[in-house]
Amino acid sequence: MTNALKVKNVLGQENLRANIIIPNVDDDNGDGIPDGIAADMIGAADEEMLQVRVKSRVVLPDGAVVRVAIAEPWTRFARAFIRESSSGGFQLIHGPVEVSSDEAKRNGVVIGIEANDFADAERPRALDLKVRFETKEGRLLHEGSFKFNVAPFLVSCCLDPVDSVHVVKTKITEQFVSELAPLVRAAGAELKIFDEPALPNHDMWMQDAVEIGYATDGERVMHVALHGNRGRKLDDLFAERFLGKDFGVIQKGNYRGKSAEWIDWFGNLEASPPVRVNGQEFRKGRIYVGTQGERSMHPDVIKFLEAQGAQSPVLWIDTSWLVIGHVDETVSWVPSKVGTPYRMLIPSPRLAVEILKKAEKDAPGGILNRGTKREGDKPGEYERPVAEALNDKDLMAAQEFVQKKLDAVRRALQDGLGVADDDIIEIPVLFNSSPKEFRGRYYAETTNMANCLLIGSDVIVPDPLGPMVNGKDVLLQAVKDRLEPLGCRVRAIDNFYPYHRYGGEVHCGTNSTRRPLVAR
Repeated sequence: MTNALKVKNVLGQENLRANIIIPNVDDDNGDGIPDGIAADMIGAADEEMLQVRVKSRVVLPDGAVVRVAIAEPWTRFARAFIRESSSGGFQLIHGPVEVSSDEAKRNGVVIGIEANDFADAERPRALDLKVRFETKEGRLLHEGSFKFNVAPFLVSCCLDPVDSVHVVKTKITEQFVSELAPLVRAAGAELKIFDEPALPNHDMWMQDAVEIGYATDGERVMHVALHGNRGRKLDDLFAERFLGKDFGVIQKGNYRGKSAEWIDWFGNLEASPPVRVNGQEFRKGRIYVGTQGERSMHPDVIKFLEAQGAQSPVLWIDTSWLVIGHVDETVSWVPSKVGTPYRMLIPSPRLAVEILKKAEKDAPGGILNRGTKREGDKPGEYERPVAEALNDKDLMAAQEFVQKKLDAVRRALQDGLGVADDDIIEIPVLFNSSPKEFRGRYYAETTNMANCLLIGSDVIVPDPLGPMVNGKDVLLQAVKDRLEPLGCRVRAIDNFYPYHRYGGEVHCGTNSTRRPLVAR
C-alpha cells in the first residue's frame, strides 16, 4: 500500500481512497478466520485498513497521548490502530497511546481504521471517528472528528465479466461438468469444480447455496460471498473454500427450517443491469426477489441488502405460481451490441406453442424432450410426441394460465426496472403442473432456456432437445435467431439429467465470481 496520502481536512487528515472502507472480511494470512475478527494485527497493515495521517495544530509536549474513539453504532464493528514509528507495524488502540512529539511534529500520527462488517438495518454506512491529543495528565490539546463510509455489499449482475464459474461435481453431475468445462474455457473463464466427498449427490444447486457479490472503494475490489441459509452442507463447505485473500465471506440470517424451503435460496435473488426508472438511477442495478404469497426471503437478508443503499429498494416479483418459485426461472439478461446495451429474457409458453405447431406442420412426428426417457419413466412423463402434447387440453390450458402469470411478471419488471418493450426477448418454454404434487403451481416442461449461464457474450442455455426440422432443433434455433443478431453466441448443454428433472437448469447448478464493469 502506498503512503502517498492526498486529501486533507481541518485536522490535517490525509487519506488514500476518498474515505471509503472495504470491510475486512477476507483472509489474507490463510488461517481460515476473516481478518476483521482475527487477533490484533501485527506487522504491516492489511489492505482493507484505511490509513489516515493526523497532525495536531498545536505542538505536542513530551508524554502526549492520542485517543481514538469510534462512534456508535460502529463501536463493536470497527477498530482503530496506530502505526509504530520504530517498526512501521500497527498496534491496536485500546486506550491512550503515547506518541513521539518529534515524530508527530514531522510526520503526524498514522491511524488505521478497519471495519469487520457491512452496513445493516441498525448500522448506516457512515462511520464517525474522533481523535483527541492530550497531555499525559489528560488535558485536551486538540481534537477533531472524521467521517468515513463503509463500502456497500453489491450483488453482481450477470452482465458483469466472469473470472470463474463454480459447479458441484458429484456422481450424478459428472457428465454435465465434463461437458461444461470446454464451454466455460471457450468463453474465457475458469471453471472451478467443487468436488467434496462429504457432499450428498443431490446437493448440487450452487446458485442457491451462495450469493457472490463484491465490495469496492473505487480502486480495489473484494469478492464477497453471502453465505446461504439452506441448512445444507454445500453452504458451509463452499464458504470455507471461498474464504481467502480478497475473497470474503459474510452471513445474514440463518436456516429457518422447512417452512422457508426454496424461498430463502439465492436463485431467488438477482440484480438487474444499471437502469433508470422514473427519474431514479440505479447505477449498480436493482435487486429483485420472488415472493410466494406470504412467504418471502429471510427478512435479515432483505434488511441487510436495503441497508447498503445502492441497489434498493428491492423489487418484489410474484413467483407463487411456480413450484420452486425463484426469480431466475422468470428472467435473465444478455448483452447487446445493437441499441440498448442489454436485453431482458423472459420465458414464453405462447411462443413455444406457436413454434411447436409450425414444426409439427412442417415435419410431422416430432418429439418433445427428445432422447430423455429413462428407466422408470411413465409414458409421456418427459419424452412425448409433439402432436400428443399439442392435443393435451390440460397442457394447453396450463400454457394460457402461465402466460398470464408471466405477462404480469413482465409488467412488474418493466415498471420496476424501466425496460422498454423493444428490449425484451421472449424465450420458448412449455410449463406443466402435477395434479398430485404442488397443486396450482407450475414447472418447466421443456428446459427453461431463460435460466442460462452468461459468460461475456456467450449464452450457455440448457439444450431444449426439441423437435427437429431440416436438421435443426426448432426451439434452440428460435433462441439463436433472437440472440445472435445482438452479438451473442448461443451454446447448448444437456442438463436434462439431473438438473431439469429435479427442478432447475444450468443457471441453478452454477455460480460465478464476477468483477464489476468500469461503468458501474
